[in-house]
Amino acid sequence: MNTAQFLVHRNHPRAMTFCLILFVFLVAAAGCGPSKKYAGPWLADDEIAVIRPDAKVFTHVNIISVDKNRLTTDESDITVLPGTHTLFFEAVLDYPFLNNYQYFNQYLTFQAEGGQVYTLHATILPMENKGFAWITADSNPEKMLVKKYAVRVITLPEYP
Repeated sequence: MNTAQFLVHRNHPRAMTFCLILFVFLVAAAGCGPSKKYAGPWLADDEIAVIRPDAKVFTHVNIISVDKNRLTTDESDITVLPGTHTLFFEAVLDYPFLNNYQYFNQYLTFQAEGGQVYTLHATILPMENKGFAWITADSNPEKMLVKKYAVRVITLPEYP
Protein backbone atom coordinates (compact mmCIF):
# COMPACT_ATOMS: atom_id res chain seq x y z
CA MET A 1 0.00 0.00 0.00
CA ASN A 2 1.57 3.34 -1.02
CA THR A 3 1.33 6.59 0.98
CA ALA A 4 -1.62 7.99 -0.97
CA GLN A 5 -3.62 4.80 -0.44
CA PHE A 6 -2.71 4.85 3.24
CA LEU A 7 -3.94 8.42 3.71
CA VAL A 8 -7.29 7.85 2.05
CA HIS A 9 -7.93 4.41 3.48
CA ARG A 10 -11.30 4.40 5.22
CA ASN A 11 -9.79 3.12 8.45
CA HIS A 12 -7.89 6.38 8.89
CA PRO A 13 -10.41 9.25 9.34
CA ARG A 14 -7.84 11.31 11.26
CA ALA A 15 -5.49 11.21 8.30
CA MET A 16 -8.27 12.44 6.00
CA THR A 17 -9.09 15.28 8.41
CA PHE A 18 -5.40 16.19 8.62
CA CYS A 19 -5.08 16.24 4.81
CA LEU A 20 -8.17 18.42 4.49
CA ILE A 21 -6.88 20.91 7.09
CA LEU A 22 -3.46 20.95 5.43
CA PHE A 23 -5.02 21.61 2.01
CA VAL A 24 -7.14 24.50 3.35
CA PHE A 25 -4.11 26.00 5.08
CA LEU A 26 -1.98 25.81 1.93
CA VAL A 27 -4.70 27.44 -0.19
CA ALA A 28 -5.11 30.22 2.39
CA ALA A 29 -1.35 30.78 2.65
CA ALA A 30 -1.05 31.05 -1.12
CA GLY A 31 -3.49 33.98 -1.04
CA CYS A 32 -1.36 35.91 1.45
CA GLY A 33 1.58 38.06 0.50
CA PRO A 34 2.16 41.12 -1.62
CA SER A 35 -0.36 42.06 -4.28
CA LYS A 36 1.09 41.98 -7.81
CA LYS A 37 0.64 45.37 -9.54
CA TYR A 38 2.68 44.76 -12.68
CA ALA A 39 1.88 43.11 -16.00
CA GLY A 40 3.47 39.81 -16.86
CA PRO A 41 4.49 36.64 -15.07
CA TRP A 42 5.47 36.38 -11.41
CA LEU A 43 9.12 37.34 -10.99
CA ALA A 44 11.76 36.56 -8.37
CA ASP A 45 12.06 38.84 -5.33
CA ASP A 46 15.27 40.43 -6.63
CA GLU A 47 13.50 41.44 -9.87
CA ILE A 48 10.63 43.34 -8.24
CA ALA A 49 10.14 46.06 -5.62
CA VAL A 50 7.68 45.97 -2.73
CA ILE A 51 5.83 49.06 -1.52
CA ARG A 52 4.09 49.09 1.85
CA PRO A 53 2.35 51.75 3.92
CA ASP A 54 3.78 52.65 7.33
CA ALA A 55 1.93 51.17 10.29
CA LYS A 56 1.77 53.99 12.83
CA VAL A 57 -0.53 54.00 15.81
CA PHE A 58 -2.52 57.19 15.12
CA THR A 59 -1.68 58.08 11.52
CA HIS A 60 -3.08 55.64 8.99
CA VAL A 61 -1.67 55.56 5.46
CA ASN A 62 -3.78 53.98 2.73
CA ILE A 63 -2.38 53.54 -0.79
CA ILE A 64 -5.27 54.13 -3.20
CA SER A 65 -3.55 53.64 -6.55
CA VAL A 66 -0.17 52.86 -8.11
CA ASP A 67 0.53 54.40 -11.51
CA LYS A 68 -3.17 55.28 -11.84
CA ASN A 69 -4.15 51.63 -11.29
CA ARG A 70 -6.66 51.70 -8.46
CA LEU A 71 -6.25 49.05 -5.77
CA THR A 72 -9.35 46.92 -5.39
CA THR A 73 -8.90 45.86 -1.76
CA ASP A 74 -7.18 47.06 1.38
CA GLU A 75 -3.88 45.66 0.20
CA SER A 76 -0.88 46.41 2.32
CA ASP A 77 2.18 45.17 0.41
CA ILE A 78 2.24 45.88 -3.32
CA THR A 79 4.80 44.50 -5.78
CA VAL A 80 5.92 46.56 -8.77
CA LEU A 81 8.58 46.34 -11.45
CA PRO A 82 11.70 48.50 -11.07
CA GLY A 83 11.29 52.01 -12.46
CA THR A 84 9.44 55.23 -11.76
CA HIS A 85 6.13 54.84 -9.92
CA THR A 86 3.50 57.30 -8.75
CA LEU A 87 1.47 56.50 -5.66
CA PHE A 88 -1.81 58.17 -4.80
CA PHE A 89 -2.54 57.79 -1.11
CA GLU A 90 -4.42 59.23 1.83
CA ALA A 91 -3.24 59.88 5.36
CA VAL A 92 -5.58 60.20 8.34
CA LEU A 93 -4.72 61.26 11.88
CA ASP A 94 -7.17 59.87 14.42
CA TYR A 95 -5.52 60.94 17.65
CA PRO A 96 -7.94 60.19 20.51
CA PHE A 97 -7.77 63.68 22.08
CA LEU A 98 -8.86 65.44 18.91
CA ASN A 99 -12.57 65.85 18.24
CA ASN A 100 -12.11 65.45 14.48
CA TYR A 101 -9.93 63.64 11.99
CA GLN A 102 -7.10 65.36 10.13
CA TYR A 103 -6.80 64.22 6.52
CA PHE A 104 -4.80 64.77 3.35
CA ASN A 105 -4.21 62.92 0.10
CA GLN A 106 -1.58 63.42 -2.56
CA TYR A 107 0.56 61.93 -5.30
CA LEU A 108 4.14 60.90 -4.62
CA THR A 109 6.55 59.77 -7.35
CA PHE A 110 9.75 57.83 -6.74
CA GLN A 111 12.25 55.49 -8.41
CA ALA A 112 12.00 51.82 -7.36
CA GLU A 113 14.83 49.30 -7.68
CA GLY A 114 14.49 45.53 -7.89
CA GLY A 115 14.96 43.61 -4.65
CA GLN A 116 14.09 46.61 -2.46
CA VAL A 117 11.25 47.08 0.02
CA TYR A 118 9.93 50.64 0.30
CA THR A 119 7.80 52.16 3.05
CA LEU A 120 5.43 55.07 2.51
CA HIS A 121 5.31 57.24 5.66
CA ALA A 122 3.03 60.17 6.48
CA THR A 123 2.79 62.59 9.36
CA ILE A 124 0.14 65.15 10.25
CA LEU A 125 0.90 67.97 12.69
CA PRO A 126 -2.59 68.92 13.95
CA MET A 127 -1.57 72.08 15.84
CA GLU A 128 0.09 73.47 12.72
CA ASN A 129 -2.47 72.00 10.30
CA LYS A 130 0.39 70.61 8.18
CA GLY A 131 1.32 67.23 6.87
CA PHE A 132 3.97 65.58 4.76
CA ALA A 133 4.85 62.20 3.34
CA TRP A 134 8.11 60.48 2.49
CA ILE A 135 9.41 57.15 1.24
CA THR A 136 12.29 55.14 2.66
CA ALA A 137 13.94 51.90 1.59
CA ASP A 138 14.43 49.12 4.12
CA SER A 139 18.09 48.93 3.05
CA ASN A 140 18.60 52.48 4.47
CA PRO A 141 15.57 53.48 6.57
CA GLU A 142 17.16 56.74 7.75
CA LYS A 143 17.42 58.17 4.22
CA MET A 144 14.34 59.78 2.67
CA LEU A 145 14.20 58.94 -1.03
CA VAL A 146 11.50 61.52 -1.66
CA LYS A 147 9.61 63.92 0.62
CA LYS A 148 6.59 66.05 -0.17
CA TYR A 149 4.51 68.43 1.95
CA ALA A 150 0.73 68.23 1.83
CA VAL A 151 -0.90 71.04 -0.12
CA ARG A 152 -3.83 71.09 2.26
CA VAL A 153 -4.77 69.25 5.46
CA ILE A 154 -8.50 69.19 6.06
CA THR A 155 -10.54 68.45 9.17
CA LEU A 156 -13.26 65.81 8.93
CA PRO A 157 -15.97 65.27 11.55
CA GLU A 158 -15.87 61.54 10.79
CA TYR A 159 -13.86 59.18 8.65
CA PRO A 160 -15.45 56.17 6.94
